[in-house]
Amino acid sequence: MEGATTTSKRSRPRIFQACTRCRAGKIRCDARTPTCTPCGDRDHDCIYPEARRMRGPGKSKQRFEALEGRLAAMEFRLQQPEAGTPHTSPETAPRSDKSTPPPPAATGMLPSFHRISNRFARWQQEAPTKPLKRLVLSPLTPEISELWLVEESLEDCCAELPFFQIPWFLDRLKRPDAITSPDAWWQGLLHATIANGVLFKIHTSSFREVAPYAWAFLKKAYAVLPELIIHGDNLAAAQAVMSMALFMRQSGDTRTTSRLLSIAVRMYQSATIRLEAGEKNALSSTEQENRSRFFWATFILDVETSLSTGLPPTCPEYAALSAPAPPSASDQHSIIFNLGASLSQIQHRITTHLLTNRQSDLHPLTAELETWRLRIPPHLRPDLHHPPPTTCESHPLATLHLSYFSTLCKLSWTVIQHLTSLSQPSDSQKSLARSSARSILSLSISLPLNTPFTHLYTILSHPLSACIVLLAVICKEPAHPEAPSDTSLLSQFIQFLSCLISEGCDLHKLRDGISRFEQVAKDAVEAALGSNMPVNPALWPLSLASGQTGKAIATLLTCEAYQPMYLAQSFLGNMPNRDTENAKRFAEILGLQWADNNGYGAFVPESLMPATYGFVFGNG
Repeated sequence: MEGATTTSKRSRPRIFQACTRCRAGKIRCDARTPTCTPCGDRDHDCIYPEARRMRGPGKSKQRFEALEGRLAAMEFRLQQPEAGTPHTSPETAPRSDKSTPPPPAATGMLPSFHRISNRFARWQQEAPTKPLKRLVLSPLTPEISELWLVEESLEDCCAELPFFQIPWFLDRLKRPDAITSPDAWWQGLLHATIANGVLFKIHTSSFREVAPYAWAFLKKAYAVLPELIIHGDNLAAAQAVMSMALFMRQSGDTRTTSRLLSIAVRMYQSATIRLEAGEKNALSSTEQENRSRFFWATFILDVETSLSTGLPPTCPEYAALSAPAPPSASDQHSIIFNLGASLSQIQHRITTHLLTNRQSDLHPLTAELETWRLRIPPHLRPDLHHPPPTTCESHPLATLHLSYFSTLCKLSWTVIQHLTSLSQPSDSQKSLARSSARSILSLSISLPLNTPFTHLYTILSHPLSACIVLLAVICKEPAHPEAPSDTSLLSQFIQFLSCLISEGCDLHKLRDGISRFEQVAKDAVEAALGSNMPVNPALWPLSLASGQTGKAIATLLTCEAYQPMYLAQSFLGNMPNRDTENAKRFAEILGLQWADNNGYGAFVPESLMPATYGFVFGNG
């Protein structure tokens, strides 16, 4: 009895896989092969399932200890950068048979971060923290000839926007270290000024050959831009960036121009806000005038960019009220600069009204424009009803007049759209918009043919927007008495562009586009003068090409598009605006080719694309 009890309590080996018959009869199987004992006693066929469950070798105690040691070593290495202990890699750490206890403080990091920490620790040992090196984008170094070129062209380059005092710059240029000075602001300002001088002195016929020389100096200036952004906290750094923006303004890259201008404005604001009232009084007269010139130059250019593209101004309106007064007007260029500063304040308010859709407040602004015009001396005053002289020799004066006429046209066009939506008569505003557009084209035609190509390109958006306005009013009212003379004015502007092309200007795309404008306008006027054609172009048959195109253009320009200037900027630059898609539709209606692969408008010449001169990133 006692032996039986001992036998029953004896542990029997576990059978992990019984045969099929023993499992069905719930018989204890000893799992012998090929026949288990119960099946052999009963003379049955012993069949085992195909997948037999086998027990693994198990985990040894030494394996557990090795894993614990490796885990403790990794946690210790993670704590090493914080504790400042020497680095030890897990491969070289000695392994012990005994388990190494983990450090008392657990990191709680995920295993994937262990590799990141290991890589960072190795990089920190191999490459310690070093300051950024100045980029080298161009090996070209200025020499005496380039400094002489700057002295000869500086006054002409700064005639429109004198953002610094010329005597101050020339004194700095005559120093022995004018070329070798390591100051980032001076390197940026000097090389950008040389690039601007080269562009101004290039003869139009040799523009393609000499333009890469100017872009090489701009690359030299652009190399210090990251350094100026990080460390530039004074007016000199802002002047350097502004000089780069003025160079880019003479290209088709309106997007980079706008961003450089914004950087320059922010640099000036940060440099000015640091000055306390006592420090401002302690500034020398030269520094005060430099600050005044720079502010108003950036303010004028910022408002111009806003009016052309629809972007909000970077400079707030109150900044003009608290800014230093413009420099004293001692010559004609200074007088024109001061007039431009006062005009830009009115334009700033107009931009604010347009962005906030407050069209009902535009009539007082039109009165402000007229008051500003009447304050101008008679020999400098723009006039809608009197054509300009045979040749307008002063480029700053022509730019001022074009800016005034474009602003007046913009106001009139906005009022026309607003009144049309309210079903109110807008004949006077249409007449004002037409007169402004005609004045813009008449003034553009009077520009001298020897004007530098890049300087001329900066103002071409004004006549192009005027052509769009005239085309819109002609297609809307082709039977208007002034429609034939408007078409004739388009023809005169095309002849002017042809003369510029014969001088070497790369304006073939623009001339072909305006020629298409003229053809559509002529077809509309001729159709309206026909005896069997309805006066209203909306009733013309769609089978007539001029009727179909004219109706589509009139609907697009007068009802769907925002501003003719936005359309013009879309054609002449690469800055997206509210009318970019409308400009592409406009080009499609006219049958003009629009290349979408480079982001530029249909009229941008290849010679004014920065990528032509390698000013582009390879992966861009």
